[in-house]
Amino acid sequence: MIKKLLYFAIIICVACGVVSCEPKQDEPPFVPDKDAKHTALVYMMADNNLGYSYHFDATNIEAMCEAFIDNDINGRLMIFLSQRRSDPYLLEILSNDKHQCYIDTLKVYEGCLSTDTATLGMVMRDVREISKTPSYGLFVWTHATGWLPQYRFYKGKRREAPASIGLEGREQLTMDIDLFAEALKPYRHEYIIFDACMMSCVEVAYELRDVCDHIIATPTETMGAGFPYYDIVPLIFADTIDYEEVCRKYSDEYINNVGNEGTIALIETRYMEELAEVCERIVRGRDADIAAIDSRLLQYYDRINPHVFYDLLHYMQQLADEEQCAELEQVLDKAVPYKEASRKFLGITIDHYSGVSSYIPGVAQDAVVEEYYRTLQWYKRVYENIE
Repeated sequence: MIKKLLYFAIIICVACGVVSCEPKQDEPPFVPDKDAKHTALVYMMADNNLGYSYHFDATNIEAMCEAFIDNDINGRLMIFLSQRRSDPYLLEILSNDKHQCYIDTLKVYEGCLSTDTATLGMVMRDVREISKTPSYGLFVWTHATGWLPQYRFYKGKRREAPASIGLEGREQLTMDIDLFAEALKPYRHEYIIFDACMMSCVEVAYELRDVCDHIIATPTETMGAGFPYYDIVPLIFADTIDYEEVCRKYSDEYINNVGNEGTIALIETRYMEELAEVCERIVRGRDADIAAIDSRLLQYYDRINPHVFYDLLHYMQQLADEEQCAELEQVLDKAVPYKEASRKFLGITIDHYSGVSSYIPGVAQDAVVEEYYRTLQWYKRVYENIE
């Protein structure tokens, strides 16, 4: 009962934006694991309805703390937390030999914005200076819309629309994926897990191929309640991380659980260049055919019109010959070794599922979208010289 009472007090403090809850004097010390081999950072951008309306930030932190209470975890879990009406904090979840949990405040980022790449870089540096572990992983917790540029998702409803990574504060600030990737370049991660919508797209994976080894994300929207952190946290601190098992925990929560819906995919970034090479050969000289594709017949993953996120394999199959299709499927089996989806997701029937989405150049009929898409590394590698 003691640990539950202590824990409940911690969560109430976090939910209210106050994160310094002192442990009792007679409790064993809460100290970081000096022998930790891995540090995981949750970059939690919660100055939006996920935080102040639904309090998913508090419930997800609660699940992380429960994982520390119930498991012997060898590692350090830090949270960069941005909430309404407060400066962002860098926190660390600690436990003691009585399996009690405590959230320590490591730093307050006065006047900093979570969507500023300078802040992101500062947090990356601080985490490494504090933890000094051999390896690092990153969770990105927020609203998101894959690779899309700012404010170009819902035409006519831009104030309701996230774009790329973020949607913070009254100004609804965001961070484009190319700037996000650039900020992370000095800080290699074992994995990036996106607890954010639409991030399992080939454009994002290619942009991040040099900053992380593994990506776990959804090609559709991600349910607001978030990843099952109680089940996932112990897995990411194992001596050898079973990334497919991490995905299976998500599948158990949202796909295999009766009444729930979801998608999930694991991407191995070391195969992204090989995937780009195959796709480039498929589209080479096919610009007219791409323009003539009837996108209404393709598998899509988003709930907007015109659609922007299409299944990569189903799209490429409209252009590829039999040999190219076989080669593409072989590469995708390596690049996306785990993928699972429910039969339906928020009204979308999923008949074709490769685990990753792709944009079809020109389909959005939006000049800003097209101009930005041409700046992405995937476009430059695959489409720039297809004529």
